[in-house]
Amino acid sequence: MAGQRLIDQDERTRKEPMRILVLGMCRTGTTSISTALRKLGYTPHQMRDVLSKPSELTLWQEAINTTLLPPQDRPRNQAPYAKPEFDKLLADCDVVMDLPGCVFAKELVEAYPEAKVILTKRDYADWEKSMQESIWCLDTWRVFTLCRQLGITQLAPLMRLVHSVFRVHNGNEYGGPVAKAAFEKHYDTVRSMVPKDRLLELDTDMEVSWEPLCEFLGEKVPKEGFPRLNEEKAMRNNLEKAWWGMVQYFVLMVLLPGLVTVGALVLYMYVDMFRGVRDQVLAAAKSYLDE
Repeated sequence: MAGQRLIDQDERTRKEPMRILVLGMCRTGTTSISTALRKLGYTPHQMRDVLSKPSELTLWQEAINTTLLPPQDRPRNQAPYAKPEFDKLLADCDVVMDLPGCVFAKELVEAYPEAKVILTKRDYADWEKSMQESIWCLDTWRVFTLCRQLGITQLAPLMRLVHSVFRVHNGNEYGGPVAKAAFEKHYDTVRSMVPKDRLLELDTDMEVSWEPLCEFLGEKVPKEGFPRLNEEKAMRNNLEKAWWGMVQYFVLMVLLPGLVTVGALVLYMYVDMFRGVRDQVLAAAKSYLDE
């Protein structure tokens, strides 16, 4: 009998069919594509939706644990996520994109075979550099790693999720041949599963326009220009602020109480010695004042 999962307690139901799967990896122009799809009337699900609802972090973590981890590492007697579970997770959206959804590319294509697929891509070297300066910092900066391992601060669930995402994507390799091979395998997997008439590849190193996107989706081309957004600097600034916040947390909540505790223990253990020193100082002071 399958064990109870958190998703089994979720009562959400899908209201509209899943229409689009944007399965390119994060940091491949997905912010601009998301904005464009919203202007066309779609409702994308992306990482910002997960961050706005703490319960989503837990559910996506469960999805990875039960579905993408090696079989021997998965929770026992818990079924992997499939269409019924994704319908709950993505109940209010007709587009899924960005992390953590994109690492479920195979499962999402199988769950929604009628959905059209957009594959955003960019040069791997540029992608690796972008990731090393943004999202991968959550797993490579030591303060973040320590917070994740100890489970402290409100960012810990997010850092655990990011760590799990890239465990199943590239074995937590943040650069080099292994990371590149995992990146290329992701794209090859999507291409092998999706018929060409349902697949649109967008190279975001090139100038992306409305025309190929709207033609693929059967939508009218908007009069306004195609959105071109880059959140990399803002993301880096937020990461640096979070880093300083965690350093302050360690000082105020860990190091300072620790020093106080150690000081108290030393005082307790050597109380007689400290009393002797005190008495000597007081006697010397009294003698000086009496002269």
